[in-house]
Amino acid sequence: MDTRRRILDVARELFAARSYAGTSIADITGRLGMSKAALYYHFSSKAEILSALVAEPLAAYERLADSHLPPAELLAAVVDTTAGYLDVVDAIGSDPSARAVIRDLSRQRGADEINATIVAALAGPAPSEPRRVRAHAAYAVAKHGTLSLTAGGKLATHDRAEILAAAMRALDA
Repeated sequence: MDTRRRILDVARELFAARSYAGTSIADITGRLGMSKAALYYHFSSKAEILSALVAEPLAAYERLADSHLPPAELLAAVVDTTAGYLDVVDAIGSDPSARAVIRDLSRQRGADEINATIVAALAGPAPSEPRRVRAHAAYAVAKHGTLSLTAGGKLATHDRAEILAAAMRALDA
């Protein structure tokens, strides 16, 4: 495993256990058994480490936005992508200090545009206002339903099926 990946993995674990604000660079380097200088060779700050952790899921959602999948497949991909990054959500999702950094990063990376593109793909061409609302609801069900029904970092197969069914009901109501 490369050093950069090891730093991200340890930081994710520490952020989950102690919070972003409660974790120092010294905590990360201590766990890794490396000097601060060695860490700073890879990341210039703790905020940059957090940024790298969030960049992966943002890039995955960006790929979904560009995928041109039919709605049912797109919703399934949203569920699977969300489930694939539960460790990041667990590490930083409820930490106010991390969320402030993430909000800034999300604006820079165009997260709102990515979400809007996915919703537009779900709504289809020239959607009516009710169809647009249902597309938003379906996307919310897929993402937030996945986040709420995970146990031990895994999404059970039956829960995945129920989330997808609920998202499709929201879209096709």
